[in-house]
Amino acid sequence: MHSDNHEHTMSSFVAPLSAGNMEEMTQQEFDYFSALILQHVGIKLENEKRSMLEMRLYKRLSTLQLRSFRQYMQVLQQDNGSELVAFTNVVTTNKTSFFREQRHFNVLKHDILTQPRTEKTFIWSAACSSGEEAFSLAMQCEAIKSEHPHFDYRILATDVDTQRLEMCARAEYADELREDIPTLFQYQFIEREKRNGNTFTLAEQLKRNIKFRQHNLIHYPEKFGIQFHYIFLRNVLFYFPPSTGEKVVRALVSQLQPGGLFFVGLTESLQHMDVGLELVDVSVYRKPKSGRAVDE
Repeated sequence: MHSDNHEHTMSSFVAPLSAGNMEEMTQQEFDYFSALILQHVGIKLENEKRSMLEMRLYKRLSTLQLRSFRQYMQVLQQDNGSELVAFTNVVTTNKTSFFREQRHFNVLKHDILTQPRTEKTFIWSAACSSGEEAFSLAMQCEAIKSEHPHFDYRILATDVDTQRLEMCARAEYADELREDIPTLFQYQFIEREKRNGNTFTLAEQLKRNIKFRQHNLIHYPEKFGIQFHYIFLRNVLFYFPPSTGEKVVRALVSQLQPGGLFFVGLTESLQHMDVGLELVDVSVYRKPKSGRAVDE
C-alpha cells in the first residue's frame, strides 16, 4: 500500500481536521470499509489492520474536508462510482522495486533463449503497481533483443489503482530507486537529459512495447484476447483469502499458453491450489503442453 510519510500527511490536513482531533475508527466503520474492499478488490483486511486503514483514509477525509469516518461512509454510500475509485486507490497495496527477486528475471531470460519462437512473446505483469516490474521486464527483453534481433515482445501491465497507472505512463521515478537497476541498464535505459537531483525518467524505447491498463483481478471473466507466454503475479496472493486467490490464479492461467510460465513471489506458493501447473523453479510454474484442463 502507499507508503505515505506520516508527518507529511498530518501537515497537509485542512484545519481544523487533524489526526489528533479525529475520533478513532469504530468497529462498525472498519467492518463497512473492509467489506467494501473485499467486495470490490478481493482483499481481506483483518482487524489488526484498522490503524493502517485509518492512516490511508485520513488523506481522503482531508481532501473532502470531512471530520469523521462516519461522514466518509455516507459519501461512499451515496457515491456514483467516482469516490469508490479514489477509495480503492488509497487502500490498495503498491510497494515494489526494479528487478525485485532477480532470480525470476534470470529464469525468464533462460526460458526465452531456450524456447525460441517465431511469433511475438507476450508477457503479462498483473498487479503492476507503479510499473517497476513491467519496465524491468522490458529492460530484460531489450537486452535479449540486442543480441537476438529477431526476438520481439509485448508486455501488458495491469493494476486496479488508476493513480499508479498514471505514474507508469510518466515513467518517472525517485532517484533512490535507480540503484536497483543494473548499472549497464542504467546507462542504456535512463534518459540522461531528463535527470535531475530527485528523479529520473526511463527511455521512450521501453514504453513502445508496454501497454498499461486498468484491471481488477477479481473480475474473473475479463479476457484480453491474448494467450500469454509468461504471467507475473508476484507478492499479491497473500492479500486474498485462499478461495479468492485460487480463482484469480485460475482466471490468469486460462490466458497462459500451454508451456508458458507463471511467476509468483518468492514467499508464495501455488502448491495448495488445483490450478493445473507444475513447479519448475522457486515460485515458478509451467502450464503443461498437454494434459487435463482445469475449470475456471
